Amino acid sequence: MGTSDTALILQRLLAITDTGLSFAASEFDRERYADIRDNLNQLLSETSHLDQEELSNLLRPTDFYATPLVDVRAFIVQQGKICLVRGQQEETWALPGGFCEVGFSPKENVLKEIQEETGFQASVVRLLAVFDSNKFQPQSKQYVKLIFECQLEEGDFQPNLEISELNFFDPQNLPLLSEKRITKEQMQLLWEIYQGKREQYLD
Repeated sequence: MGTSDTALILQRLLAITDTGLSFAASEFDRERYADIRDNLNQLLSETSHLDQEELSNLLRPTDFYATPLVDVRAFIVQQGKICLVRGQQEETWALPGGFCEVGFSPKENVLKEIQEETGFQASVVRLLAVFDSNKFQPQSKQYVKLIFECQLEEGDFQPNLEISELNFFDPQNLPLLSEKRITKEQMQLLWEIYQGKREQYLD
């Protein structure tokens, strides 16, 4: 079993203990869950490649049922090139998007993210893929990534608090990607789906 496999098992066990701490009926059970969590914390610190911030986020206790987070991304193609954005103070690029906010549907969220990050109004064409981050880019939390094909409409890009640059790239000549947000393998899958060479991808 590799280090990444061990980290995923510990991630799952931490989620179970968090749920137990939230819903345990007796103080005895809560003490046992807390003890298990402390030991899992130590194991995860010793076996994972997460940085200190990621570990802190993962190990922060919760008071609710642990579930994956939802991330939405926009796959936008113009003249055979893919739209990518680069965050402020970052060297890597990613598809426009971010976490889903409460009160908005996934479709509304991705359109909101496009407008905030690129300055463009947009429309959703279809859902291309549903990715499980544990399969492609294991990290402190598990994410469900919804990738929508979108089309830009009216607007104009201006650097903003989140994004410093927007550009379109040939799918065969992509820049350095933010692997925690999107990997080259995922980009290749999305390009094939966009071209009609394969069906919608679902993890």
